[in-house]
Amino acid sequence: MMISLAVTGIVFAVAGALIGGNILGNNAVEFGALGLAIIGALAGYLLGIILGIVIIKRVFCRKSSLLAGISGVIIGTAAVVFLAEPLKLISNTNLLIGVYLIVVTFFSVGGLCLKK
Repeated sequence: MMISLAVTGIVFAVAGALIGGNILGNNAVEFGALGLAIIGALAGYLLGIILGIVIIKRVFCRKSSLLAGISGVIIGTAAVVFLAEPLKLISNTNLLIGVYLIVVTFFSVGGLCLKK
């Protein structure tokens, strides 16, 4: 289940990065386009995880809480954002992205596995 959520999240993250990077058009300052691409990737990953949760619930007819799964995505994102500075995750971007991907996926699966 975690792998399928991560795959849908990564697919949407790539799409979000491409869309975010092209928002400014051809006259874009490279650094601004990079910032929008990063924001698009993070937002795309969240949307991909949420879509993956909905697909798993509908296709496999799991008796699980959709609201708890979506809440897990939001809580996981907030945890990484607020704890990035105290845990010194900002100094290493690869570590930050890795922790973001793992924590958000773990919290979403944790919320999805809760019974109604």
